[in-house]
Amino acid sequence: MQLEKILSIGGKRRIIGYLMVLAFNIQIAILAAKQMESINNLHINDIYILFSRLIYFALYYIPIFLTIISVEDILNDYLILTRLKDLNIWWKKKFKLLSLDTGLYVIFLELPIIVTAIIYIGVPQILEAKTLVFMAAADFIIKYLIFLIIGIIYNISSFVSKRQYIGFVAGFFAGGFDYILQLCNLDRYAMTITGMLLKFFISSDLPTGKFLSLAIVYCFYLVFLSLFLFLVSREILRKIDVGRGDFKLKR
Repeated sequence: MQLEKILSIGGKRRIIGYLMVLAFNIQIAILAAKQMESINNLHINDIYILFSRLIYFALYYIPIFLTIISVEDILNDYLILTRLKDLNIWWKKKFKLLSLDTGLYVIFLELPIIVTAIIYIGVPQILEAKTLVFMAAADFIIKYLIFLIIGIIYNISSFVSKRQYIGFVAGFFAGGFDYILQLCNLDRYAMTITGMLLKFFISSDLPTGKFLSLAIVYCFYLVFLSLFLFLVSREILRKIDVGRGDFKLKR
């Protein structure tokens, strides 16, 4: 089944999810407008922090993302699996679809933030090298990898357990764990996945050299974690018997 055909399945759910996260961030921008106007020497990280509280990830961004990628479970059906000679081929298709869904989701999530930054920071400051690196790393690398990791955990959990709600719980826990730590007043330990993004924003005040080094370390950690989960998932799939015929996902 081609990715284009798969994307057409559940298209309404995807569109609604994208519009919901877009509307949510537009609302944050409107509510935070007065606060941003009152800040002297507003910096790019000040804007991103307003949109990136851990509670937003745990209670809004992650649940919507999981709802969107749950459409991908169409590929879990036994009839599709038995047409493939190798389960790795199926997992690669799932990973490609997840990568595409993740990219689209992050774009819709970030659009209101970028527009807000242009309005309150101004184009000249945004075009500065450090600001561009900050926005590129935050928008298209760190956030992308965070949701990709959550998506991998959801996909493998729902497939192995054959229960969609278990995938939701696993994905939500992985993404919301830092928020749980924050609720327990363990903020300094809240940087397993989503918490790293907030730490990255705060670190933007460091000298350029140290900031770039830290950005590389954060990105390397998330890339390593996503690759590790991908490879572990492949090992798990090798031990599954496709011929047993019980892969129709239960909600």
